[in-house]
Amino acid sequence: MILMTMMTVPFIAAGGAADDANQPVVWRQAVQSCLDNVIRHGTDRYGKVKTPMLMSIVDVRTNTSPQTPELLDGQIRAEGRPQRRNPGGSNLWTDQPLLRTLYAFSKITDDSRYAKAADDYVRYAFEHARKPNGMMAWGSHIFYDAYNDRRGGDGNGDGPHEILVHFAEWERMWRVTPERVRQEIEGIWRYHIVDPKTGEHNRHDDRQRGCDFAFSGGEFACAFAFLYTKTKDPKHLAWAKTVVGRHWNARNTQTGLTPDAPSTGGRYDAHHCFTTIPGPHAALVLKCYELTGDAFFKEVALTYLKAYVKHGWDAKARRFYAMLTLDGKPIMSQGSSSGYDAYKPTGHVEIWRTLMFSYEFPILTAQTYVYAYELTGDAELLDGAGKWAENIRAHLPPTVGRRWRKQILEAMPAVKTTNGTYAENYGRAISFFLHLHHATGEAAHLSTARALANEAAAKLSQNGWLKGHPAKPYYEATDGVSFLLYALLELSAHPKKLPSNL
Repeated sequence: MILMTMMTVPFIAAGGAADDANQPVVWRQAVQSCLDNVIRHGTDRYGKVKTPMLMSIVDVRTNTSPQTPELLDGQIRAEGRPQRRNPGGSNLWTDQPLLRTLYAFSKITDDSRYAKAADDYVRYAFEHARKPNGMMAWGSHIFYDAYNDRRGGDGNGDGPHEILVHFAEWERMWRVTPERVRQEIEGIWRYHIVDPKTGEHNRHDDRQRGCDFAFSGGEFACAFAFLYTKTKDPKHLAWAKTVVGRHWNARNTQTGLTPDAPSTGGRYDAHHCFTTIPGPHAALVLKCYELTGDAFFKEVALTYLKAYVKHGWDAKARRFYAMLTLDGKPIMSQGSSSGYDAYKPTGHVEIWRTLMFSYEFPILTAQTYVYAYELTGDAELLDGAGKWAENIRAHLPPTVGRRWRKQILEAMPAVKTTNGTYAENYGRAISFFLHLHHATGEAAHLSTARALANEAAAKLSQNGWLKGHPAKPYYEATDGVSFLLYALLELSAHPKKLPSNL
C-alpha cells in the first residue's frame, strides 16, 4: 500500500544516500492506487445524468467532487479566476496528461480498464461537451458542469474556447472519434486564425483580433500538423507553418528572440521574450517537426532554444533570467505591480512557480531542451539542459515561489507546515531529470529524480490519492496531478524509457 497520510522526509540531493530497491514498486503502486480511485470515485456521478467524464476536483477525504470546493489558493493560482479549477465539473483539455497516463498504464499492465476509462471519457466529451459553434467546451475558460449537465465556467458556460500548453492526445482521441476531432481542429482555423496570410491568431474563438499568445499559437500549429498526418492535405501543413510563422516573423533576427504576443501593442508581452517561447511554444513546434518531418519547424524551435540560453543565462548567478528584451537584455527584478503588470516575470526565473498560466514555465522549458536533444542530438541543447539542471538543483527542496509567497501563505496557512510545491512542478522536474539521465548517463540526475519522487509521494499521498498540493485536501487536475502520476510511472519503468510528457 502507498502512504495514507502525509509524511515529512528529508530531501536527499543528487549524490546522496543509496536509493531503496523497493521504491519503483512503491511508485507504481501509488500510480495504480490513484488511477483506481479516479476510475472508481472520480467519474461524473452528479446531476441527473451520470457520465463517464472524470471530475477535475475530488476531495480525498470523502472521495466526492464538491460543487463548491474550498477556495484556498484559487484566487492566486488561477489569476483571480477560480472557475479555471473547473469546480463541480470536468475538463477534457485539462485532463490530456491524465489520458496519456491512463493509456500508458494500460499498456504497461496489460489491463484494459484504464484505456477503456479514457476512451469512454473522450467519446462522451466529444459528443456532449460542445459549444453551439461546434468547438469543444474545454480549455481555460469553460468546462462541463457535472452538477447541471451543461457547460460551465465563464459566462455561465458561454465563454471562449481556449487551449494552452498541453501536448494534446490527438492521436488517441482520433482513434476514438475521428470525425469529431477533425471538426475540432478545423474549427481552430475557422474561429481562432484572424489573418490567414500572416498567421495572426487569437487565443479566443471569436474571430476577432486579440492576444496571440505563444502557448496558444503553438497549440494551434501542433493540431494542424497532426491533422496533416491523417489527411495528407497540403493545406493542413500550410496552416501549421503559417501560424508558427506569426512569431517567427516577429523575432529579432540578430538575437533570435521573439515576443510572446506580438499583437498586444504597447503591452510588455508584445516586446519581450519569456520562457513561454523556449518552453511550451518551442515544445509544440518541435512536436510539429516530429509529426511532419518538416525542417522549418526544427529551425524555428532550435533558434528559440539557443537564443534563450545565449541571452537568458546569468553565468555569474548560475541562473536564468525570466524576461528579456528582444535585443537580449534581461529585465532585472522589479517590485510588485497592479493590473496586468502583476504577472510580469522580472528578475531570475521562479523555479517552483505558483500560477497556472502566466508567463513563466521554467521546468517545462528545461524539459523542452532535453526533448530537443532527443530529437536532434544537438550537443548545444544538451548543454542548455545541463544549465537548467543546475538552476533547478540550486532551488531544492521544492518550496513556495517568491513571487506569490505572501498571498499563498495568507490563503493557505498550512503551507507553513507542509512546505512543498504543486504536483505538476514535482512531476515535470522528475521527468526532466530522468530524461536528462537517459541522455547523459549521469547517475546524479537519476538520484535527483528519485529524491523528488520520494518527497512528492510522501507529501501528496492521502487515502490512496495523490493530491494537487501538500496543503490542500484535493486531487486537482489543474494542479497537475497527472504530470506527477506519469512521472512516477516513468521512474518505476526505468531503465526502460517512456515517451516525454510535456
